[in-house]
Amino acid sequence: MGKVFFDVGMSLDGFIAGPNGRPGNPLGDGGTRIHEWVYPLAAFRERIGLPGGDTNHDDEVVRAVLARTGAYVMGRRMFDEGEVGWPENPPFRAPVIVVTRHARDPVRPPRHNGHDIGARRGDRFTAGHAPVISGGEVNPAR
Repeated sequence: MGKVFFDVGMSLDGFIAGPNGRPGNPLGDGGTRIHEWVYPLAAFRERIGLPGGDTNHDDEVVRAVLARTGAYVMGRRMFDEGEVGWPENPPFRAPVIVVTRHARDPVRPPRHNGHDIGARRGDRFTAGHAPVISGGEVNPAR
């Protein structure tokens, strides 16, 4: 069985999103500020299909986390917000499992990267021996 690790941006006062989060306003009002450090990094920019970027220690850490991840777990709210805001080819290069009570068929992004985004209740998945990353909402991590 692989490892599960929790990867989320959080302010010093414990918030992971701003108020008024919804599709079209990812992470709520001002919520993206917590992630501004990652936006200019080469590893992040490559993941979302943009050229260039900074290469430094932070970039090495992000690149290592992305490389070792065998699956992603997120809550339905993060998925709903991301479905509107993610690029045509989402940044995930491993299966994405959405924790939800709302059944729906898996999503195959337009520029399919080899992995469906599952949102069916009770889905079982495997990441092999690669770690599973849980990010986005706190409830799936509990």
